[in-house]
Amino acid sequence: MAQLRHDYEQFSDRNAKILVLVPNGPFMIKRYLTKHPMPYTILSDKGSRVAQAYFQDQKLFSLGTPTVILVERGGKIVYTHYAGSYIEEPDNAEPLKVLAGLDT
Repeated sequence: MAQLRHDYEQFSDRNAKILVLVPNGPFMIKRYLTKHPMPYTILSDKGSRVAQAYFQDQKLFSLGTPTVILVERGGKIVYTHYAGSYIEEPDNAEPLKVLAGLDT
């Protein structure tokens, strides 16, 4: 999720927390982060159990792809992106626009 890393400061300036939920175990995440440090949190959801418990669209999680969630400082989820593949990244213009609307 390099695009999120590039725009991380813009999200942070808008009081947003980026959480990336991936269907990998902690070992694989740690190994990835060793080579590719990220300023945001990557959460392990092996088997997509958390995703299935909190989101309605079960079909998307059966693909086993990452989910990007933006949470405002108060804890409210303000944006989610369900990746269609492991290499798909969200266009940051849309979530940044959502966050800018929260500032007004």
